[in-house]
Amino acid sequence: MLLYCFRGIANEDLTPTTMARLGGIAACHFRREGLGEISIAGDYRVSTPALKSALIGGLLGGGMTVYDCGNLPSGVIAAWGKHTALPSCMITASHNPPEWNGVQFMEPDSHIWSPELEATAKAALEEPFSWPRWEQGGNLERRDDVLEQYLGWVEEMADAVGSLKVVLDPGGGVGHPAAELLLERLGMETVVINAEPDGLFERRPSEPREEHLDELAEAVLAHRADLGLAFDGDADRLAVLDDRGNYVRADYIIELLCRTQVEPGPCVFNAGVSLLTVAAVEKLGFEITPCRWGQTFLAQEMKNIGAVFSAEPDGHFAYPALSLRGDALASAALLCAALTHEARPLSEIIAEMATINILNVRIEWEDDLLNYAEQVQELIEREYDSVLRVHDRLLIGTDEHRKLIVRQSPFDATLRMSAESYGETTVEEMIEQVRAVITPR
Repeated sequence: MLLYCFRGIANEDLTPTTMARLGGIAACHFRREGLGEISIAGDYRVSTPALKSALIGGLLGGGMTVYDCGNLPSGVIAAWGKHTALPSCMITASHNPPEWNGVQFMEPDSHIWSPELEATAKAALEEPFSWPRWEQGGNLERRDDVLEQYLGWVEEMADAVGSLKVVLDPGGGVGHPAAELLLERLGMETVVINAEPDGLFERRPSEPREEHLDELAEAVLAHRADLGLAFDGDADRLAVLDDRGNYVRADYIIELLCRTQVEPGPCVFNAGVSLLTVAAVEKLGFEITPCRWGQTFLAQEMKNIGAVFSAEPDGHFAYPALSLRGDALASAALLCAALTHEARPLSEIIAEMATINILNVRIEWEDDLLNYAEQVQELIEREYDSVLRVHDRLLIGTDEHRKLIVRQSPFDATLRMSAESYGETTVEEMIEQVRAVITPR
């Protein structure tokens, strides 16, 4: 079964045959839109060369000119697509385990295909497909200047007034060498661990979660660095450690980025961003619009309101001046630039910020939230001032001092709950109230 962004187990769910068909289907879509050229890049996963080659074959067979941009971070190919006003695509499964892979098709404005467009393409995979005549095939060209162009764009955005010592952990992904080149151009001193391409993620899992970053923490301390930065496999997600090797919540990073590196304006924040962070950023002059999980939904909302920035608490930060998708490289550069304005260690800066009290709970669940959604909504209506049912499997309750989120992805049985509280009710009590509703008696 192919999930969001056509993700699946390589050579099982997602085969070269499937990729070739997807290429032809995508070519039909883009050519109907009057678009005959597309740029493509991939990550370092073991399955990427075969799947990328097959996709290129399908796009060429479908009549498109294909620019092969090599191995690049997702944010780089997305920014390239937006700046050239051409469609683009990235072969990656992002933070997922090594056996997974996928493809993210992006429109000329860098907007990842919507679920509706993906559903149409998946349905087309089950139907007979007619290829164009042989003489209508496209051309393949190599592009080796994409990263250099991107580095220049980010360098112009970053407002750095000093230098920092930074330890980078790309985790064997495509964040290296791009991040090192970018930070050094901004005047930062860098130390890199896990730099060698690792398509199996043997040194550490692709997802840069706190429990996966012990080696980075040790390196930060050993090198007396100002901070540590970790990326996932396609470098669209950023994780941060302070000068003491402690994990820093993404909510704090959002506020730091908004202090000096993003001009105030409309922003789109994932609904999971802390109440305190939203309040702090609003004081800086930003106007916040909440949004559901998923980069394609954030991108659509960014376009709707003309946003200058978007953020998710899992480390996705987007800058529409570059592209409409998460970009950990740009975020790393802008964060380092922001910290040069502070003249204090990151640990001290975080200590002076309001303490965020959030409890996130994941339940490996075989049930469907739809079976309990009405009861959960009744609970929220009874306990909270405001209830928002963003879609069937996402419910949010808020009041002056609390926020509760209950959600389940349509692609994943896992139930996710998030509780934030600064009042008398504890976050544990908020979670237990939901458990009582969803636990069969």
